[in-house]
Amino acid sequence: MKRETKLKHADETFKQMILEGKFHHPLPAGPTADAYRIAGYADGAVGAAKPGCDVLLPHFDSGLRWVDAANPQPDDPLWDGGVRAGATWDGTFYRDVTRYAAGGTFFWCAYFKPGSAAGIKNGFWFNFGAGWSHLANDDPAQVLAGASQRIYFDPGAGGWRLVIEATQFVTQAVVNVWTGTKSGGDDPTGIYQRESGCDPLASLTVAVA
Repeated sequence: MKRETKLKHADETFKQMILEGKFHHPLPAGPTADAYRIAGYADGAVGAAKPGCDVLLPHFDSGLRWVDAANPQPDDPLWDGGVRAGATWDGTFYRDVTRYAAGGTFFWCAYFKPGSAAGIKNGFWFNFGAGWSHLANDDPAQVLAGASQRIYFDPGAGGWRLVIEATQFVTQAVVNVWTGTKSGGDDPTGIYQRESGCDPLASLTVAVA
């Protein structure tokens, strides 16, 4: 089973456990905030200018077309293609139990910013680093069906998980950009150690937004 498939399966398991009220570990005591942010985050901190993240870039042979008088090569980045009008993600995650009840109070996602709505500039499309992501079908209930940036408590592991995903150009496949975990703690703040992803960054720190 591919690592990306395992991660998606872990998310689905989490969702089912929430719905069924089954947990292998006690839930965090909290208190928790409505928003958290990757400390010191700036665009390009994750998923950019790193060899493994080249998969996020649109290329000459990716199926996109553009006007170029130069001599394009198969490994040339197609900078003017793809999604250019999306909002730039600022590294913040929000909680919204109304729009995504299955996540409960220990689930935060970049798409849940207050006031976000369907549309490129309304917070359901994000550009970050060399990547971009789009909420599946503009439907918050389908957060796990596409690429998303999220933090949640994993009841099976008894710890916190930070996931950053991107949508691949043309194929729209989900790319695992960076996934990390933090053991224990009553809220998601703290240092997450890299577990997988195309970005080799060793760790990220989460703080209250």
